[in-house]
Amino acid sequence: MGPELINAILGLSKRMLTLKAIQEDQTAGAVGERELMILSLLKERGTVSVSEIANAVPHVSYSTISTDITRLWREKKMVTKTIDPENQRVTLVELTETGAKVVQAIQEQRNERLRRLYEAMNTTKDEEEVIIRVSNRAVDYFDKLLGPNGQKRNA
Repeated sequence: MGPELINAILGLSKRMLTLKAIQEDQTAGAVGERELMILSLLKERGTVSVSEIANAVPHVSYSTISTDITRLWREKKMVTKTIDPENQRVTLVELTETGAKVVQAIQEQRNERLRRLYEAMNTTKDEEEVIIRVSNRAVDYFDKLLGPNGQKRNA
């Protein structure tokens, strides 16, 4: 990979992260990336145990995930925590309406940023097909590296 491509990718990445930071910091109940991963997982799966969440978030200790969940529960009111009646050693976590609204708002912002970027790039159909192929190869690479659920595999 040549320096021109590296600079182009880094320049795009920096600008996208800057716009993301500006927009998402303005979202009511702003959350960090790891917290958003937890909230998104809950939106996707419904009620989930703390252990299941910890297993789904890559390279993060159980205690860190537990602390994040407690903050989302106690301070931000975005999740509920209950003891599993079948196994009282297990804590179940569920998304609240507040948490669901925050996830929805952030997902809409991200979709809108990508839509605007795509429109600004003014790509041809052939260029779009190349972007799709290259992006899919990048996703495949990360799935092999991290596993499809973000769980690191021995690579």
